[in-house]
Amino acid sequence: MNHKEKILNYLKENNGVITTQYCKEEGIPRVYLTRLVEENILSRVDRGIYISKQGDYDEYYFFQHKFKKTVFSYETALYLQGLTDKIPQLIEASVPYSYKINNLPNNVKLYYVKSDISDMGAIEVKTIYQNKVRAYNIERIICDFVQNKNNIDPEVYVKTIRGYASSKNSDINKLFIYAKKMGIIEKVRSTMEVIYE
Repeated sequence: MNHKEKILNYLKENNGVITTQYCKEEGIPRVYLTRLVEENILSRVDRGIYISKQGDYDEYYFFQHKFKKTVFSYETALYLQGLTDKIPQLIEASVPYSYKINNLPNNVKLYYVKSDISDMGAIEVKTIYQNKVRAYNIERIICDFVQNKNNIDPEVYVKTIRGYASSKNSDINKLFIYAKKMGIIEKVRSTMEVIYE
């Protein structure tokens, strides 16, 4: 199988998306991507990301590919896990304080967090186009919501907390471990006590 065939097969298996990183790992010279762009088979979406005409434009995947240390959080994380019907107006993501981002898109809201908790609760989820991205789990989302209650849509806040409290999958121990690490154990405990009463 030649390089072009290898790229075309990869595109079929990966929703029409290919990265220069993949080509480098497979020993495929980048010139093959350039040729496919010239042949109108591929389009360059962003630095290092190409998409075929049949490919799906996956905003979440492309964003996280470009800004690797981000973890989707707040309402975006809820949406990606199917925990809300509300489509986020903004992409919400968290990054460590030490991570500097230039040329941030206008539709993104970043939350800077301490490095020691930036990966806490990060899980791998799939976008609607079946691409893997990182997002916070529900316990971390609850902690972030409680910590920043005044900045959260009240309806989304209440639905999320109540949904968590009534879910068979809720892990209160994990929630309290995260809350303790974030220094908000009392806030989280009192919030959950009110819901469970």
